[in-house]
Amino acid sequence: MEGICSLLDPKCILLDLNESNMQLIIDTLSNLLTQAFPLLADKDLMEKAKQQGYHTTCLGFGCAITHARCPSMQKTLISAARLSPAQDFKAMDGEPVTLIFLLVGPQSSASFHLKILSRLARLLHDASLRNELQKTTNPLDFHTLICEKEQ
Repeated sequence: MEGICSLLDPKCILLDLNESNMQLIIDTLSNLLTQAFPLLADKDLMEKAKQQGYHTTCLGFGCAITHARCPSMQKTLISAARLSPAQDFKAMDGEPVTLIFLLVGPQSSASFHLKILSRLARLLHDASLRNELQKTTNPLDFHTLICEKEQ
């Protein structure tokens, strides 16, 4: 089964995004996917995903995952951002969010979508990984940390 490492391209990682509006964060992360994968995540398709509705789960520990499924999507894709400054998205633990991931996948693959969502949530519960992701200076290092932890 494909993992987070293969679904998250370093070109789809933004470090120190200064944005406080969740919709603008989602738009920015969606645009990264469109730029990196114009055939898999064109603007119209990402707009359809937005119309289907994104769901944001604040995991605590300063992490959130926004996810959606879209009937026209052919492949699951992930983008990520480190927010600076951290943003208050009313997480249950009261911690502001600094790490946010966008997961978009086909409507037909609910099981795979949940497996990736769960795997990502488990990874983000690792305090050492979160600390290292906060310190990275470039998207490739951010990606490498996730890949190493996922193995």
